[in-house]
Amino acid sequence: MNSIDNDENLSEEEIEESIEEVQRRESNEDEIAKKNIEKSEIENLKTQNDLLKQELADLNNKYLRLAAEYKNYQERSKKEKSNIRSYSLIEAVSAILPIIDDIERTLPSFAKAGEEYEKGLNMILKRTSEALKKLGVESFGEKGEEFDPSIHNASSKIESDENQDEDKETSTVISEVYQKGYKINEKLIRPAMVQVRD
Repeated sequence: MNSIDNDENLSEEEIEESIEEVQRRESNEDEIAKKNIEKSEIENLKTQNDLLKQELADLNNKYLRLAAEYKNYQERSKKEKSNIRSYSLIEAVSAILPIIDDIERTLPSFAKAGEEYEKGLNMILKRTSEALKKLGVESFGEKGEEFDPSIHNASSKIESDENQDEDKETSTVISEVYQKGYKINEKLIRPAMVQVRD
């Protein structure tokens, strides 16, 4: 009975203070619980954010790789097209070269037959040469040029005069051209058939 009497002896003010104290404790506990929940939510959001950042980085890497692959594909296709064009042009020019050779070989004999025939063949030869130049085809192999085995084919060889000075550095030169050589943009179509002099 003593405790009941003590409780009854409490003033209204004390009761109110006790109630306020309990409410404060509950409020603090609620705030702590809210903070814990907020911390948990923040951690979840951070985790989700990290996952999304990683996913974005992965997608960005895939995009960059795909873009690089596409660029490489474009460059490879462009190079293949260029090579196909070059090889096609080489084959077409190679088919025409024997005709030019025949005209060049025929010219000296037409000089005897008549001036008009020679003029006609020279015009054909000139136009054909101009057309080949437009396609990027160059002829080479002239008398007096230095012999280069990478672009000249020596079909015969003659000895040079004995009168040359022994001190001079001798080089092999072309003394006669049997068949001109041709190239497209430094790509050899056909070597020049020549006679060389040592």
